[in-house]
Order: sequence, then structure tokens, then C-alpha cells
Amino acid sequence: MSSEKLTKEQKEKLKSLEPQLQRAEETRNYEEAKRITFKIQQLLRPTRHETRLMQTKNRLFETAMECGELSIAIKGFLGVRRKVAETTMLYLEATSLLAICFLRKRDLKSARPYMVEALKCEKNIKSEAKRTQFKASLAKRFNDEALLSSLAIEGLENLNPERVQKDAGKLVCENTEDEILALLGSEVSSSTIEFVEEVNRESQKLLTFKEKRMLPAYVEIKEKRKLGKSVLSAFERILWKSLCDKESEVYKMWFTNGMQAVLDKKYITTAIIAALSGLSIGVYAIAVYATALIIKMGIEAFCDVHEPKNLMDLRK
Repeated sequence: MSSEKLTKEQKEKLKSLEPQLQRAEETRNYEEAKRITFKIQQLLRPTRHETRLMQTKNRLFETAMECGELSIAIKGFLGVRRKVAETTMLYLEATSLLAICFLRKRDLKSARPYMVEALKCEKNIKSEAKRTQFKASLAKRFNDEALLSSLAIEGLENLNPERVQKDAGKLVCENTEDEILALLGSEVSSSTIEFVEEVNRESQKLLTFKEKRMLPAYVEIKEKRKLGKSVLSAFERILWKSLCDKESEVYKMWFTNGMQAVLDKKYITTAIIAALSGLSIGVYAIAVYATALIIKMGIEAFCDVHEPKNLMDLRK
């Protein structure tokens, strides 16, 4: 049964609600995302606009995933996959995020079939150029997620912002950027590297030579500086939203009052600690090294160099 046309009133309400949902996703406010999704569902379900509703559901479940509600996210993405055609971008999005959920659980066995399905996306993306870009971005995201999940710990250390910033400031004065990257890399265990390489091998099987060349050389990241650079790259998607979003407190303070005001308020340190804690990464040294690197680089340089690519930018 086909859907009816959206009324003017529906369009006006969606024009307000959908950006609100996106904002809830960006700020990782799952309760707010649920509230907004319910309102959108009340608007779209009576007129059978299921495709647009499933787009909303994917945003909701991605928010759940980012908030650590992995069981809810997994159940949700499985539901979306059942309701949409296998040839759609919606299906590909749900499949990709489902694989990421299992990687966050360090469950490669469960993640593997969804990784394979997502990287075999010829039926979802007809353009070879866009498909190549998508697959390379997705493979990097799988590697990043493997790295981040391996850094997660059960008992978080007490990350005091004042102490973290003080130690980070000392590092900035006494060490080069490369030296701090090497220190960050030294915090990564051999078991973490092994898991990342195992995930990387799964992706490599499904990439063309051209797609493989677009990826960082994860097999060669045993050098501490390169490994530190990979960790910072993996963090970029989380940290960029906290530091570079024009609506964030850090960005507003930096843009209006300069770097010193940001440091005085400990905004960078607080944002980094919040981002790491959200990933269950409570290692004190990692918080110090990440803070030192961003202070050393400067917010503007970090925001320019490390702006993350959204896997779903290909949907037009």
C-alpha cells in the first residue's frame, strides 16, 4: 500500500522535529531522541511514510549505540533491516551500524557477517566512485572501532580535569608533537593491536586494490608514533563533535575569547574526559596525552585536519 502525500502541517512539524533529532544524536541525548522519535512516528505512521520513519529509527538506534545501549541498538537495527528492502541505503546503514555494535562488544564472530554484507554493497550503491569511497570509509571505521573497543576498561580511573590539564600542559612545554604521539601509542597493548589487525584482515578481503590504498597501513602501526596517530584518528569522530561543533561550549569560548580562556575554563580537558568516559576509556595517561596533543596542535588545526567523514554522507 502506497503512502499518502505529506500535508503542509506534517511538513512543518517535521521541519522542526528532524533537526531536533539530529541535535539529540550529536549531543548523545538518548532520552530526548526517544521523545522526538515518538512524535515523528505519530506523524508518519498514519500516512504510511515508512521509509522516512526508518530513517528516523536509524538515527535513534545510532544514538542508543553512542550512549552505550548496545542491546537496544542491536535489536533496533535488526528491526530496520527486516522492514526495508535489501537494496536500499537504509538497509546498508543499519547493517554497517550493526557490525559496529558487535565490534564495540569485541565480538568479531557476530560482527563478521554484517561487515561482509556491508562491504559487499554493489546492490546498494550503483556508482563505482561512491561505492569505493564508502567502502574505504567503512573499513577505516571498522578499524577505528576495533581500536577504541580494545582500549575500553571495566573500572574507569578518576580523571580529574585539573590534574589532567596540569600534566598535559607540562607535556606540551617539554615534548614535541611526535613525542606525545609516541607516548599515546605506548598505551596500546599488543592484544589491542592483534584485534585491530584481525578486524583489518576481514575488511581487506573485500576491498579492491584501489580501496586498500585509501586506508592507513594498520598492519605497520607497531611504531609507537604511528600507533599514537591511529589512536588520535580513531578518537577524531568523538572529539570533533565536542570541540569543533559551532554550538559546543568549547568552540564558542575559543571563537569569542581565544585559547587561553578555553584553557582557564578547562573546557578542552573536560570535553576530552567526557568523550573518553562515554567510550569507557578511563585510562588517565590517554586523557593526558590526548589533551596535550590538542593543546599542542590548537583547536583550529585539529578541527581542520581531523574532521571525521560521515559514512552516510553518500545518501542524497
